[in-house]
Amino acid sequence: MVSRKKAKGQARKAAKAKAEESYAMFKPFSLTQFKKSSCTHGWNHDAYASSHDCYKFVEAVMEAFRRNKGKFDIFDAPKEATLHKYPEIWGDPTKFEWVASAFVSIGVEVLIRQDDKVGKLILSVYSIAYSEWIHQHVACALHKSVPAMYMARLNDLMHADQRRVISYLKKRIPCSCLNVLYDRVKHLPKKGLCGNFHCSSNKVELSKMWSCEGCLREHYCSVECQAADWSRHRETCKVWSEWEATEDAESSS
Repeated sequence: MVSRKKAKGQARKAAKAKAEESYAMFKPFSLTQFKKSSCTHGWNHDAYASSHDCYKFVEAVMEAFRRNKGKFDIFDAPKEATLHKYPEIWGDPTKFEWVASAFVSIGVEVLIRQDDKVGKLILSVYSIAYSEWIHQHVACALHKSVPAMYMARLNDLMHADQRRVISYLKKRIPCSCLNVLYDRVKHLPKKGLCGNFHCSSNKVELSKMWSCEGCLREHYCSVECQAADWSRHRETCKVWSEWEATEDAESSS
């Protein structure tokens, strides 16, 4: 009979091996391969030469993902890897949006090519979360069209399940490449992450969640979780609520 200590050790080794197999997916998928695909899922890869810094930027972010290995630090690590090396891209909305489009394409292609592999969702989850982060950064920091980053959405995407990933990507591509995969998961319930970081419920069906009435940007599994999270959410709620009020006043004047 295997001892409890030995069983735990074996479980840790198995989990590590499974994780390494998942992260090994990151390396084989190069942008050169994507360019040779029959469909690029709306990504205009010919907008820049393959030697352009935009391509190098994407490769640097992919390397940051690979090094990250499940730490969910997919926003700060890519920033550290690219901010000082490619400042022109960080200040150019067009180039940054091109990068975001590349990650949507990567997310789709991984789902299609790795349909039966362990950890197939990891790179796709990273891709959609980073693409969303870019869109929000451009709107907030460059265009200044919104007052803050929508962190609740980013956090939700970082913990996305298969249905969420496929649905998110399907809405953002002009092709039908994900139709088959979507048909397999569309019957599954839509789930979201409770905004209370200390909640033990994990994911909850969206139809059963409560939304903050002030900003409508944070969602909870219960009134109790909403109340417990108020001290953290208060300032963010105020920022979004005041911005919404200003927007409504300007649109009605």
